[in-house]
Amino acid sequence: MYPKPMEMMKRISLLFTLCLIFASANAQSLQTGINFYEEGNYEEALSIFEKIEEPSAYLFTGKTYFALNNYLKAKSFLNKIESTASVYYEAKYTKALADFELENFASSLDALFEINQLSLQGSVKRDALNFYRDVLNYLTLEQRYRAFKDVSSDQVRLDLIESAVGIVDYPSAKTLFTAYTNSVNISDSSSYDNLFNVLEDSASYARRYNPNKYTQAPSGLSYNIGVALPEFSMEAEEFEITQHLYFGIQLAIENFNSQNTRQKAFLTYRNTDADVNNAAFIANDLIWNHNVDAVIGPLFSEVAFELSEYAELYETPLLTPLANSDNLNLDLNYTFQLNPTFAVQGKEMAKYAIQTLQYDTLAVLAEKGSLGEASAYAFIDEVRKLGGEIVRFYVEDLASQGYDISEYVKYFDPEVDTVYNYNIDAVYAPFTGNIAQTLMSALITNLEAMGSKMSILGSEEWESADINSGRLPETNVYYTKTFEVDTTNSSVNDFESEFRLRFDTQPNQFAYIGYDAANVLLESLKRVQNPNYLKEGLKSFDNFRGLITRVNFNGSHINQEVRIKKLITAEN
Repeated sequence: MYPKPMEMMKRISLLFTLCLIFASANAQSLQTGINFYEEGNYEEALSIFEKIEEPSAYLFTGKTYFALNNYLKAKSFLNKIESTASVYYEAKYTKALADFELENFASSLDALFEINQLSLQGSVKRDALNFYRDVLNYLTLEQRYRAFKDVSSDQVRLDLIESAVGIVDYPSAKTLFTAYTNSVNISDSSSYDNLFNVLEDSASYARRYNPNKYTQAPSGLSYNIGVALPEFSMEAEEFEITQHLYFGIQLAIENFNSQNTRQKAFLTYRNTDADVNNAAFIANDLIWNHNVDAVIGPLFSEVAFELSEYAELYETPLLTPLANSDNLNLDLNYTFQLNPTFAVQGKEMAKYAIQTLQYDTLAVLAEKGSLGEASAYAFIDEVRKLGGEIVRFYVEDLASQGYDISEYVKYFDPEVDTVYNYNIDAVYAPFTGNIAQTLMSALITNLEAMGSKMSILGSEEWESADINSGRLPETNVYYTKTFEVDTTNSSVNDFESEFRLRFDTQPNQFAYIGYDAANVLLESLKRVQNPNYLKEGLKSFDNFRGLITRVNFNGSHINQEVRIKKLITAEN
């Protein structure tokens, strides 16, 4: 039996009323979510947006996931919005931003081009056009090549070629132009003719452009920095090492963000637990789930060695702040050591001995199997390259001899060495580890017994050597130093004040190291703009004077900057 007309009208009226109430409730909830989104309270915003099934909610869900750097999930919600929706082009623009962050440059350019051609929304169209131009000017040659193959529009291909002029070198620009003419039907003869004329002569191209420059990053680009450091309990001696390293990194990031309006940097921390078995998980997580552009850490050389394999695999720079193993950087392109290795220290000490001190006759004494062994061999190689002479070279198993070095040191005395009668200018003694103090004391005692005037060149352990002018009145001691707070730098006082205010504690040595390590990355990124240039940017990173670190990679992956200090005895 059908309902009567009056009853039907009542039901329709009730249904309409319920729809109005539901729509009103949805609108109120959506606005509440938008308020949370604008405040940066993304988790609360998502809890509201994901309960509403309508285009505006999908749009803001996508925007929120984009703000959380979850670009794939952002796209999954933005893709729900149909072309008939009023927010379609705003969603398409947000999706283009996500594709850019995912390095899907072809998809991003195609979408931005379409918005500019079809959208009637002035603000979205304007933003899309500006970002389209920014992306074209941002791409490396390799990224441009991939985008050229994958974009769907011939006009975008032409724009990729035109925007490369002046950015890439002449051979590359000429090749791109040839690729364009071989790949598309040329419809815009004026642009084609202009390109042809610009690229007709290499000499005029070189005069007109400076192609050896880095590209310009779009405004709003975010750099994601991973930090891989171990956690320790508060009772552990190492607790303040990693805590202050991280605090220093964090403060550098905050200062960078406050000083730069176009780009921002964000941190993602992962605990290495000093366990090499976690390296694979940490590396994959940072790359796959957090899209990091570079990683600072880890603390120990063993873990750094494991992480470096993934840095190579994913072509993501790894900057180790403390690890200084000479075995870490062999055949690696993406692992950079801020702390100079022992081989580098030996090489730099040799330069100082020959070029600064003007020594030419030298001896070497080191313990076999110690970290100082690498220093000793690097020292002898560099001395010989510079024209000096190593007349005594002992790298021996001193432990098996009870650390009695008198049998070696006696040949430093020209009165004992009656065959050659060398007048040795200095002995290089890179003693390291727990036995360093014992060996230093033994060397001093032996040199004192022979009335030696030769200088001592050594590792950082010599900074605490027990020596005075009464024992060896004419002996100078020089040692390598990798980390030392530059108290003459006015920025040191500013850093200490900021650090105490921010973390309510006085910074230790590792806070300075973390701050400098982060700034090496940030200054490199600021210079190269595109993270794909970061590897080369770090290799050419020179003349950095940090708070505690001087950095000069000099075309390598190991910091070559080592300070040589002279020991000041109590009497001096």
